[in-house]
Amino acid sequence: MTDSLVQHIERFISVSDPLRKRLQTIALPKKIREGKFLHQPGQVCAHTYFICSGLVRIYYKKGNKEITDNFSAEGEWITSVYSFMTHVPDHCFIQTLEDCELLAIDIQQLEKCFVDFPEMERFGRMLMSMYFVEQSERIITMRFHSAAERYRYFLKVGKHKIHRVPLGMLASFLGMTQETLSRVRSAKDVF
Repeated sequence: MTDSLVQHIERFISVSDPLRKRLQTIALPKKIREGKFLHQPGQVCAHTYFICSGLVRIYYKKGNKEITDNFSAEGEWITSVYSFMTHVPDHCFIQTLEDCELLAIDIQQLEKCFVDFPEMERFGRMLMSMYFVEQSERIITMRFHSAAERYRYFLKVGKHKIHRVPLGMLASFLGMTQETLSRVRSAKDVF
């Protein structure tokens, strides 16, 4: 599984043999069944996860309602960014939506890797920059675009996830009711 992580990182930086060996040491393979939690509220999220296969979501609860914040699939990362970076507990759930093969990297091991391999720190900065651009685009889409435009945006950025995400969770992620999502999906002008 580490090979898929190295291939992902090589899209951004060159991976030397010593860095490859370090990644093989710190990236712990995990097979997690569908419906299991990688993180729950009140805990510090001490790991980031690279997804080799499967689908994972981050969500929050407001009363009895689940508010989906994000989905991640193959070749993507997932963690509670706030908790991971600040080392404090948060309020999010990270749950597998499919059986998953993941690589878990502990924050302390990752920080040591950044110190020992400056190119890896550059990769981390590039990855965080991409994440913040994606979050900015999502915020703009959520605040200023119609339901149909939000759905089209997800089709563009999440097309490999669209048929794997339950409609209720997708509607929550897009900030609309499931009924609105059904109307948007059936409209001829969506595409």
